[in-house]
Amino acid sequence: MKFFPPELVSEEADGAVENLSETDWEQALHYHDLKKQRLERSLRDQARASAIRGILRKARATMGSVTKPYELKNVSWDLEPSGELDLEGSLEENPALNALLVEKKEIRRAELVLCLDTSLSMTGKKLAINAVALAVIALQIEPADLAIIAFESEATVIKPLGKEMTIQSILEKFLDVPARGLTNIEAGLLAAEKECKKGRLKKRAVILMSDGRHTAGANPETMVKRLPRMHMVQTGSPWSSPRFCRSLAQIGRGKYIRVSQIEQLPKALYSLVHEIIR
Repeated sequence: MKFFPPELVSEEADGAVENLSETDWEQALHYHDLKKQRLERSLRDQARASAIRGILRKARATMGSVTKPYELKNVSWDLEPSGELDLEGSLEENPALNALLVEKKEIRRAELVLCLDTSLSMTGKKLAINAVALAVIALQIEPADLAIIAFESEATVIKPLGKEMTIQSILEKFLDVPARGLTNIEAGLLAAEKECKKGRLKKRAVILMSDGRHTAGANPETMVKRLPRMHMVQTGSPWSSPRFCRSLAQIGRGKYIRVSQIEQLPKALYSLVHEIIR
C-alpha cells in the first residue's frame, strides 16, 4: 500500500491509496484477527511490533519530508549562545551593544485532544488505517501536547494530555483496544473536556472522528459547546449522518471533513493538524 504525498484536503477529503503487499503492513491489516488467537505472548508481541513498523512506514510516507512549523524569537545571547545574531534587533534594544540578541527558533505548539470512535467496526483494514492516521497526528504534535481518547459504550484515555509517550507505546495501546460496544459520543466528549482542562497552551482543539451515529448516551451537541474548539472528521458511509456531523462542527466552531473512503483518512488528518498548528 502506497500513500501519495500529502496536499491540502477539501471537505470531500480527496485522495487515494494504492495496494502494495508488504509483510509488516499485512501484519497490521490482520492484527485484529491475531488478537483473538491464543498466541504465546512473545509471538503476539512480535506480530504487534511488525504491525507498528508497517504503520509507521505508511505514516511517514503520507507526510513526506516534514518540518514542524516554527517562529523566530529574539532572546539574550547569554541564554542562547548558539543562536544567530540579530544585529538590527540588538541595536534597537541597546545601541551601545552592551547586550546582544540572537534569533531562536521555537516550534509552534497546539494542544490536541483526539476523540476516536472504536466501536464494533474497528477491525482489519479500518483498524490499521486509523492507526496510520493516529501516527500521522503524533508525528506532528509535541508528545506532551497530545491526548488520545477511544470511545465506544464507554471512553478510555489511551494517552492523557501532559504525559510524554513514544509513538510505539501509543500504537501498542491503540491496537489492543477491543472493538466492541455501542457508539457513545457523549462519553468520548466528556473525557475530552476533562483532558482540555489540563491544557496550558492558548491554542487548543479537539478532533472528533466518528460516523456520527450515536447509539448510546445523550445527544452530544450540548457537550460540544463546552469544548474550546472541535473539528469533526466523519468516517464511514457518507450517507450515515452528514447533516448531524456538519452541525457538530458548526457548534464546535471547527471544520467539517468527510472521509468517505478509509484510505483517505491519514492524508485528511495530516492536513487538518498542520492547519491547527499553523
